Amino acid sequence: MNASIETVSDTRTPAGSSRRRALEPMLFGAARRTQSGLEPYVPSLAEPWDTLRASHLLRRATFLPTWAEVKTAMASQPGAVVDGLLDVAPEPAAPGSWVNEIFDKPTTQPEQNAYLSRNASLMDSLRAWWADLMVSGGMNIAEKMTLFWHGHITSEGGVVFVPQYLYNQNALFRGSVLGNFRELMKAVNHDACMLRYLNGDINVGGNPNENYGRELMELYTMGEGHYTEQDIKEAARCLTGWQLDEFTGYDATFNPLYHDSGNKTFMGRTIPGRSSLDGRFEGNDVVDVIFEDPSVALFICRKLYRAFVYDNPSAVDGAVVTALAQVFRDANYDIKPVIATLLKSAHFFDSVNIGAMIKSPAVFAAGLARQLGAHPGGARLAKDMQTLEQNLLDPPNVAGWEGYRTWISTTTYPYRKSFAERFVTGLMPGGSGQTPMNVVAWGKQFDEYTDAEKLIDQILTLLLPKKVSDTRRASYLQAMLGGAPVYEWNIDAPNADTNLRNMLVRLVSAPDFQLH
Repeated sequence: MNASIETVSDTRTPAGSSRRRALEPMLFGAARRTQSGLEPYVPSLAEPWDTLRASHLLRRATFLPTWAEVKTAMASQPGAVVDGLLDVAPEPAAPGSWVNEIFDKPTTQPEQNAYLSRNASLMDSLRAWWADLMVSGGMNIAEKMTLFWHGHITSEGGVVFVPQYLYNQNALFRGSVLGNFRELMKAVNHDACMLRYLNGDINVGGNPNENYGRELMELYTMGEGHYTEQDIKEAARCLTGWQLDEFTGYDATFNPLYHDSGNKTFMGRTIPGRSSLDGRFEGNDVVDVIFEDPSVALFICRKLYRAFVYDNPSAVDGAVVTALAQVFRDANYDIKPVIATLLKSAHFFDSVNIGAMIKSPAVFAAGLARQLGAHPGGARLAKDMQTLEQNLLDPPNVAGWEGYRTWISTTTYPYRKSFAERFVTGLMPGGSGQTPMNVVAWGKQFDEYTDAEKLIDQILTLLLPKKVSDTRRASYLQAMLGGAPVYEWNIDAPNADTNLRNMLVRLVSAPDFQLH
């Protein structure tokens, strides 16, 4: 933080204090579901490093594992697998040259219509590109964390509607997936997509717009109860002066003529105004002051816990979140040590947390393509995600997707079943099918495909997050055998293709297939 920022007496009355009491039990007062904590997971007879736990790790850190990836994880140790998942991923190729192309400003209504139509098409292309990356991401956490940041630091595509802005924001998140959260928020202050979304581009001295300043604290860093309405006003003043014009370039520019250069008092600190181009760094000062508050670490670690361990806020283990927040502060707000600590912990691998989360539409759709080896293309998957109420690049509001049980409804659950069956059979009501999976080739990827008993166990381990009852296992086995005795199983037999598909249709229609 700038050394010239001064401390003043703090007489703040927290804004939103009436709701603060509702938040604190989620962080500190929830009943503990397990006694395990952030101590490193050590395989044991009771909790071995087996295909169940290897799959659990890959389910949470990626868009579901393939069988080859489960075997790769089993050939290593859990800590080493986590380290590999957190390696820096190579930057993907852009979805097209259009990401840097400057379009002519429309001057007539037909030109405006054509411009809007082109933007809508490019938005679809961008969604398809990202869905493809989710499928091809392999054993790396990059795409899962990119989606996490997109759902946390939201921008609605329907509001922004400049695909180049959305692409650049996506690249910002991908380049910061495990970096420093404080530095990420400083970059977000003048991210063109965010400026357009929350009206930062019309935030000018003398007439400040408070939208971004409010969400910076309430939704992106601290949560309610740690700032005042006056702090919001002062933050908005600090952030004035940024301008946008998508017909001249896709980077925001700072104009000192539109910046409020007076002194500001923000969260008990005096931030001196600047009258030159240096005025842009007052936004950095705002972030630095925010990050002095310990609530930041608690707020973000709670969201990370919900994303990777268990997403019911009423059951979050407050002691684990509190300990994780201390790791975050000790790491100077670097994300990687926090994720590494969490994914290597006994708490993460505790049986109570395995299979305890509902697949988001992105995990569900991309996971089907990955696990069944039948990728229909990013455009198809992005449409499926949208139907299941997770439209990439266009969350429903500034708070992002609510998640958890909202992912399953009387509307979306039938679609989930139909989509999963379509991967197996290629058929779907309404005629919007796809090429079905090559089920025999898929079955032969398993080490024990010649042994029906062992094959069904490996299939169930891959596709379901927890072991099923003996009765259910027997029913899946009999479906795969088509009623024949076990000793007659032959994956190359004429009826094996049909029987495997029948078994998979039953399996992907099971309620616990919705979990991971």
